[in-house]
Amino acid sequence: MSHQSMITVKSEAIPTRPPTFPARPIRGGKLELAPKKSGIWFAEPKFNGWRALVHTPTGAMWNRHGQRLTIEREFEAALDRLRPLAGSGLVWADCEALERRHQIGRGSLVVLDWIPESGSPTYEERREFLAGLVETERLSTGEWQSFPENSLFLPPSVRDDGSAVPDFYAGLKAINSSLRCDFFEGVVMKRGNAPYPMQLRSDTEECRAMIKHRFVN
Repeated sequence: MSHQSMITVKSEAIPTRPPTFPARPIRGGKLELAPKKSGIWFAEPKFNGWRALVHTPTGAMWNRHGQRLTIEREFEAALDRLRPLAGSGLVWADCEALERRHQIGRGSLVVLDWIPESGSPTYEERREFLAGLVETERLSTGEWQSFPENSLFLPPSVRDDGSAVPDFYAGLKAINSSLRCDFFEGVVMKRGNAPYPMQLRSDTEECRAMIKHRFVN
């Protein structure tokens, strides 16, 4: 982290807590056994990492329980890439931190979602916003051999149409086999017209507009 970056972090006011707990999907079992969903849904890869909410201007990170993470320094490079995006409106990012559970992509952050400070943009609108700011990773689509370290990426989003999601789900399993690592845990389905589920009631409350389908339950 550069000396200038450290000055920036110290001069910003770090919030006492995030504006919400991270969105927690309900459990949907294995995808191949799940009933068809009604409406428009999209699948994103479920990464084997740590959930983290990031206040991008300061680089402060909180875990899924609303507690400050003590491993921020391990993500300095990714946080430095997030910081200037605050000026474009990405002040709060819902991320997956790739660290410690495996040796792939260490120090990288995957931006799972944008937590808007006002309004209720839908999933599709939030994705469009993020796609204009953050590069989409391509390991989960089979175009990369591994995941870069100390980087910042957006996961791909696959519309639930025909065999697209089952094929994507199977492809993630195959990538795990080639990596000899459970880097992907399955997929998370997100309803296209749903707003981000803002709530401070409980860190265990689930959002029915998001459904996770894990390879192993």
